[in-house]
Amino acid sequence: MNRFCCPVLLSLLAVASAGAQTLEVAPIAGWTRVSRAPLGYASAVQGKDSDTTFRNGYTYGLRITLNTPGYYGHELTALQTEARLATVFQDTETAPRVPKTGRVLLHQLSYNFLAYWMPKNERFRPFLTVGLEARRSGKPHIEGWRKEPTLNYGVNYGGGIKIRLHKRALVRVDLRDTFTGKPYKLQFADLMNSHGYVRQQQATLGIGLTF
Repeated sequence: MNRFCCPVLLSLLAVASAGAQTLEVAPIAGWTRVSRAPLGYASAVQGKDSDTTFRNGYTYGLRITLNTPGYYGHELTALQTEARLATVFQDTETAPRVPKTGRVLLHQLSYNFLAYWMPKNERFRPFLTVGLEARRSGKPHIEGWRKEPTLNYGVNYGGGIKIRLHKRALVRVDLRDTFTGKPYKLQFADLMNSHGYVRQQQATLGIGLTF
């Protein structure tokens, strides 16, 4: 995340200083609710499509926003979510089904377009946003898990509010709804369940600096 954010931040600082744009850098943290969409089964024998599902987790990261002089902004976000993955293992037809749960890291990178309801320099600036994103689902800490991390793409939308505390500081609250493809390329008993998406609902709070 740092290898990406540092050069981007330096580039945006140069752009902001060259014109009337303003740059915001905001560390954020919050909570992510992950839908329990069926991800398939990881067993050696056929299981249920709902054997593998995500659980909720904590989210933290960084938002970098370049605001235009008017009512719009462009934003890059890098997030890490510490979620959990639940699955079931069964080695043979006669073996018992063994449920297992482990920690998994979800890394997300997104671009968003922001539309503000209030002009620049107002103390309260509600906004709406829509964007594109990529999510890397890491290898879960589950003994016996053999599938590799996967990269999936999707979209997000949401809104929030920025509250200016000082000329160079603000507080921001964001609510985002994200939709990305299903990870890990597991097997499905019903191939129709292999389609669809994993939904995440994120609520975050951040303290931002403006330049």
